[in-house]
Amino acid sequence: MSDSINIKRVAKNTAILYVRVLVVMLVNIYASRVVLRILGVEDFGTYNVVAGAVALFGFLNTAMSMATQRFLNYELGRKNEEGLKAVFNMALKIHLSICLILVVLAETIGLWLVYTQLDIPPQRFTAAMYAYQLAIVSMIINIVTVPYTSAILAHEKMNVYAYICIIEAFLKLGLIFLLPVLGVDKLIIYSVLMSSVQIFVFLAYYIYSKLKLSECRFSFSMRDKKLFKQMSGFIGWNICGQVAQMLSVHGVNMLMNVFYGVIVNAAVTITNQVNGAIVMFVNNFQTSFRPQIMKSYAAEEYDEVNRFASIFSKYSFFLLYILSVPILFNIDIILDIWLETPPAHTATFCKLVFWYSYMEALGMPLVMAIMASGRNKYYQIFFSITLSLNIILSYIFLKFGYPPEIVFIIKVFVSIFIIAVRIYFAKKQSFVSPKNFITKSLVPSGIVLILTLPIYYLLKIPYGTSITIDILLTISLEIIILLIIYFIGINKQERVFLLGLIKRKGK
Repeated sequence: MSDSINIKRVAKNTAILYVRVLVVMLVNIYASRVVLRILGVEDFGTYNVVAGAVALFGFLNTAMSMATQRFLNYELGRKNEEGLKAVFNMALKIHLSICLILVVLAETIGLWLVYTQLDIPPQRFTAAMYAYQLAIVSMIINIVTVPYTSAILAHEKMNVYAYICIIEAFLKLGLIFLLPVLGVDKLIIYSVLMSSVQIFVFLAYYIYSKLKLSECRFSFSMRDKKLFKQMSGFIGWNICGQVAQMLSVHGVNMLMNVFYGVIVNAAVTITNQVNGAIVMFVNNFQTSFRPQIMKSYAAEEYDEVNRFASIFSKYSFFLLYILSVPILFNIDIILDIWLETPPAHTATFCKLVFWYSYMEALGMPLVMAIMASGRNKYYQIFFSITLSLNIILSYIFLKFGYPPEIVFIIKVFVSIFIIAVRIYFAKKQSFVSPKNFITKSLVPSGIVLILTLPIYYLLKIPYGTSITIDILLTISLEIIILLIIYFIGINKQERVFLLGLIKRKGK
């Protein structure tokens, strides 16, 4: 398949996923406001704290989803129908087994947390227990849904995925308005309604997969010990990586709390919200091209894997950079308008965390290439060890009295080292050329940064500071960035394709 067809498909899938993100994000923001008003602060907080106890196990979904997609994409790349059926069946069996384990954990350790560690108003404890049990039901449904969503994404049916997500968001919003009408305990009814939505979502994915995807047929009789070993091992090492990431994030937050208190924790939370809103768009772009990398590897088109890793790394960075620049240079104004009195350090944290996200955007296509090989053990070990440097170095520097900003500076430098780890394993396992990746991705990205970053400050010196001036300067900088990316960041072939795509859209 030609590059132009592949990139056109990625562009189309990205646009579909962007619409999904925008609609779901806006609906959820409004829904949060409505549910807070209807439930009240006490019930709203109670629901979130008991659901949060179950959500501790939610990180498994990411690890399992990536693993399932990898094996499905691999068989799609090989055009192996029987292999697809075997992978789907094994994935569903593994997910059902994990459900049983998590139910045991939720009904033992989870219940212990709810009874002894969580601060729940005594008069709402019975309702909280209903909410907790229904949250477990939702968790089980979410896990069982993963093989079906993975199959849909592996087949690049992004429109189906987007439609179901949008319907889910509007269903949740619509059902919230039923709460005042039903007239019984609103917390219990809200929990029932949210679980009902998850059941509907599962049925939607199940019915579509059953009708349209031939491999999505479950059979207890299908057994493949070798495939089980491969998939369970891959999922297990992915979970290790997810645990390392979770410990890194929460471990650093705990250190911030120990050395600087809850005010700094509030600043970190807001920083993560700002960064997450922007990174979400890049994640959708990366979701759209993941199947291309994995299918190319399965088809033994290693030159394609090499090319895609470099191209999509560069594009991921450019996309994040374009989206983040208005926030990066106007964060103080944005925080003042949004929060009126933002916690101390928030603006600086936001500026620093974007640099970490730039590194992640550049490195994620390498991770996809590594995952495509199916050999993730040693990568996850080295990745987890490297991530632990965040906690170790943060503790040392904070102990010596450095300001809290040092934590994010360490995070940036560790992420640079992680890119080196990813380049090494992508070369070793997926035939990605380090020289090609550096010259085709890192160098163009670096040039764009070096040429554009000073421009804003050079323009600002003669004009001073005001909201109008800042808006005009930001728009000017965005135009300059787009021009530099067009003429320097991408090559001639990419420019020709981009112009052709724009012309076709304009007709």
